[in-house]
Amino acid sequence: MTMSLKLRLNLLITALLGMLLFVGTLLLIHNARGQVLAEVESTASLATHLLDAETIYLSATLKGEPYHKPFRLQGLEHLRHLRIEFRDPSGRLIESNKSLQKSLGEELPPAWFVQAMIVAIPQHVEVRRQLNVNGRYLGELAVIPDPSYEIAEIWRDSVDLFMLVAIFFVTVNFMVYWAVGRALRPVDTILGALNELERGNLDSRLPSFELPELARISEKFNLMAQTLQLSIGRNHKLSQQLIHLQEEERKSLARDLHDELGQYLTAIRSDAAALLELSKTSFPAARDGAQAIVDVTLQVMAVIRAMLQRLRPEVLDELGLHPALIELITAWRERNRAVTCIVKLPGALPLLEDAVNITAYRIVQECLTNVARHAKAKRVEVVLHLLERNGVLSLTIDIADDGIGFDPAIADGFGLSGMRERIIGAGGRFEVNSAPGKGTQVSSVIPIKLKGTT
Repeated sequence: MTMSLKLRLNLLITALLGMLLFVGTLLLIHNARGQVLAEVESTASLATHLLDAETIYLSATLKGEPYHKPFRLQGLEHLRHLRIEFRDPSGRLIESNKSLQKSLGEELPPAWFVQAMIVAIPQHVEVRRQLNVNGRYLGELAVIPDPSYEIAEIWRDSVDLFMLVAIFFVTVNFMVYWAVGRALRPVDTILGALNELERGNLDSRLPSFELPELARISEKFNLMAQTLQLSIGRNHKLSQQLIHLQEEERKSLARDLHDELGQYLTAIRSDAAALLELSKTSFPAARDGAQAIVDVTLQVMAVIRAMLQRLRPEVLDELGLHPALIELITAWRERNRAVTCIVKLPGALPLLEDAVNITAYRIVQECLTNVARHAKAKRVEVVLHLLERNGVLSLTIDIADDGIGFDPAIADGFGLSGMRERIIGAGGRFEVNSAPGKGTQVSSVIPIKLKGTT
């Protein structure tokens, strides 16, 4: 799945902010280690000096048995970064400054953070002193670093900082997503215009955008669309001219074949028929030759009639579209008896313009030819009917077969192109629906004018 540009930019910014956050975390831990170490060392040094002074005081004032708690360590509970303990010669704890301390409970930071901080505290910070007063060993005084409060305070500050960074992170991503989406909004307009061109709407144009880059794209797109529209328009006009000239040439050729060659063949047949009758009484030897001339003449006349039917059916000009289609389909059925042909025509068609008649006739003729040559179909259906919509009268032609089908995107031959040009030239719509193994359906809609109307 291809990622959008907005998502890519957001992921890139997320990665950069993540890297910055990781580096910042490392720097924070490094600096925090130094702060914890400095705080612990400073407090330990102060406590050591105070206890040394207290030891000297005890040496000067203590007479006889020592006090049970000579240092009164409970009064040093404000020294949060140290744990001070006094133990007797047997190792039993006598007093400590932590006895009244409150438990940190839920304020304890995560173990990984505590471990990262504790590794910065060197072992030599811990101080142990043997307490000897007037030659008597009273016990051991230990000053042990306890950075838990400092670490907890740093953790709370770090959490607050991380919360701020998270808010900044989310805000930046949202702003970038919004800004990029706003900047790329014209892309949807560009895609819409391209889709319109793909559907054949050559009038599609892009507006002028504010961004200079998109404004240049809009200018080039509109120029391209205009050039394409002019080029396709010229091609359509040329195609229509070629189709018109082709029909005129067919009409002229059909007239010449009918009028000139038809008369000659009729004369040859008449002379051959007369010679055949004469050979029955006077020239028996010429009978076979006369019969051959008659047969060949009839064959040539049949071929010419078939040629005339393909070139320009006379019945189309004389009687109109409906009889011409009946004649065309009847002849096609005779030649393709293995294919079932179902025909649905209006009871009667009005007198249509010659251009509509010949266009509709050629569409049906070309489709039936394709079915016979390529479709390998067992059934074909030809449906024509009149449709009036929004005051516009149209002739619809639907021809469907159950043949092998094809891919219209690949197999767009001259026959399909010719039909499409005829329909487009008449201002109609042409559509081919087909797929390999699923048959073919050709749909045409031709706007029509009745003959004699303007």
